[in-house]
Amino acid sequence: MKNFSKVILGCIFTVLIACSVQPVLAQDITDILKPVPIKDAEYQFHLQMILRDSDGRLISVTESTNGYYIPHAVTDEAFDIHFGKKEIVTIDNIKYEKVQYREKYSLDLPFKLMFFIPAILEVSYGPETVTVDAKIFQSFVPLVYLADDDEINTKWTIFRKLN
Repeated sequence: MKNFSKVILGCIFTVLIACSVQPVLAQDITDILKPVPIKDAEYQFHLQMILRDSDGRLISVTESTNGYYIPHAVTDEAFDIHFGKKEIVTIDNIKYEKVQYREKYSLDLPFKLMFFIPAILEVSYGPETVTVDAKIFQSFVPLVYLADDDEINTKWTIFRKLN
């Protein structure tokens, strides 16, 4: 009976130790991929959201230049490789690289009052590599009411400061 209780106690400690590793890993990934405000950052963006009815008639245009981004190498990689053609522009005597990204939404797609550009990342932490779904750019917009066939078109203009 003593050996049985030692085995059970050993199993409980093993399970407790094994189960505590994942939350620690999750916390570290959350810290690595923590979004920061776009204000005064390396990246800036302008989000234009155009709402049209089922006949294509304009309902509203909403714009936002406020939000968050993830200061991580994956953001730079996405900007360099996946956003296509870049243009050099000067705003307030500061040179930026500029890209544009467009998306369409409808009621059958899940979205909230936040629009974002997603990325699927592989993050290494010690010997382990984990796949994470992150939002590299995030912007909030005012509340809009939608009918079933309404469509939202978003146009992101993203700027990155040149050194």
